Amino acid sequence: MGQSYVAGIGGANVDIHGQSLAPLIMRDSNPGRLHVSVGGVTRNILDNLTRLGEKCELVSAVGGDVYGRMLLDSCARLGVGTRGLLVRKDHPSSSYISIMDSEGDMLVAMSDMRVLSAIDADFVAQRMDLLNAAPVVVCDGNLPAGALEYLAKHCTAPLYIDPVSTTWAKELLPVLGRFDTIKPNRLEMEVLAGMPIATDADLEEACTRVLAAGVRRVFVSLGADGIYYKGPAGSVHRRSRAFDKLVNATGAGDATMAGIVHATLAGKSESEVLDFALGAGLVAIAAPDTISETMSEQAVHTMIKEYVQ
Repeated sequence: MGQSYVAGIGGANVDIHGQSLAPLIMRDSNPGRLHVSVGGVTRNILDNLTRLGEKCELVSAVGGDVYGRMLLDSCARLGVGTRGLLVRKDHPSSSYISIMDSEGDMLVAMSDMRVLSAIDADFVAQRMDLLNAAPVVVCDGNLPAGALEYLAKHCTAPLYIDPVSTTWAKELLPVLGRFDTIKPNRLEMEVLAGMPIATDADLEEACTRVLAAGVRRVFVSLGADGIYYKGPAGSVHRRSRAFDKLVNATGAGDATMAGIVHATLAGKSESEVLDFALGAGLVAIAAPDTISETMSEQAVHTMIKEYVQ
């Protein structure tokens, strides 16, 4: 069968970030810094996983353009498999552009993910053998509804998902119980549980509702307040961080999910999985780019030792 790998199905795109060097003047050209990098939630999770020592396969769609070539080249450099990748010559690759003011606050962003419309039920069906051969399949909420539904109903490997937004969390509701592990933030959790979350008691009740739907593990990302976890035996764990070296929060969620996958595959306890997930997130936010060049098991363990509480 060959070496085991983590399969990821979802977004792979090119991110363009622009930051003005001076106060922005609308409807005019502004001098600034432009930075281009490869991104996409699922691609980012697999990128982190390869740095943690996992073999990975990316199932996605890219265009036949320069951005598509960038994405393919990045997979080749990382050693991420592309057997399940579709190149659509007639489409531009998925891309995202954000414009930030001189203070670093985002003013406006735009995404073009039309190429992902190719990921429909038929696309997923053709790649089911590749997906089901993995011990874990990771996906994100950017999957079109038809693909998400087919995947949820036919994937025999444990499915892990990051809902990515409240809009996509709503799309997830009809098939929620088919997911092994989910990692929503507080707002996405409110949608999934169908209730407001104002207190820790609300948080536990929301997790109880989602577990009752069939989900095995819930990791609720609370940003600066850490992670709240509820598992199959009703066990509850919470972790916070004593960390004030935030450089860039963009890639924290993707690194956290990679930490959950890696630590679970390594057979770690619930408590250790939570530690590792938070440690991986801290490695990400301490780096200037979405993906930390220093991501490794050692870097994560250093963060856990110093900052996880």
